[in-house]
Amino acid sequence: MAARHIVCFGNELHGDDGFGSRVYAELCRLTWPKDVEVFNAGIAGLNALRLLEQCRQAILVDALANFGHVGEVCVLKPEELADRPQPLTGHGLGIAYVLEALKVISNPLPDILIVGVEIAAITPFCFGLSAETEQAIAQTVQLIQGLLPE
Repeated sequence: MAARHIVCFGNELHGDDGFGSRVYAELCRLTWPKDVEVFNAGIAGLNALRLLEQCRQAILVDALANFGHVGEVCVLKPEELADRPQPLTGHGLGIAYVLEALKVISNPLPDILIVGVEIAAITPFCFGLSAETEQAIAQTVQLIQGLLPE
């Protein structure tokens, strides 16, 4: 299990929820070590579990709410996400739900980090990111590069 995966989540048709998709596009422009694979999970939900199989390390990229100031890039461990109350509907169910399901089906679990940005808003059927979220893209990409050295 030598692979390292970067899995980006988001819906680019819902404003800042498209953060992960934009980061994915930027990550694809870079050259990665042979053991690193980059995936766009979009709004895959539990279907994203297959992207976490057969890897020893995974970085999950997504929009975040209530983790800091708008535009602030955060690195979280899965337990930090799990410690927060999660709504039963809407965006917040995403990664926390996938991580709970992963515990049931995967042994051993990959080493997982969540990299995200505190977003301004999820705006249904609005293409494009807020200025603060857009400005966080470059910092996020640079951070992920530092988390996956050669």
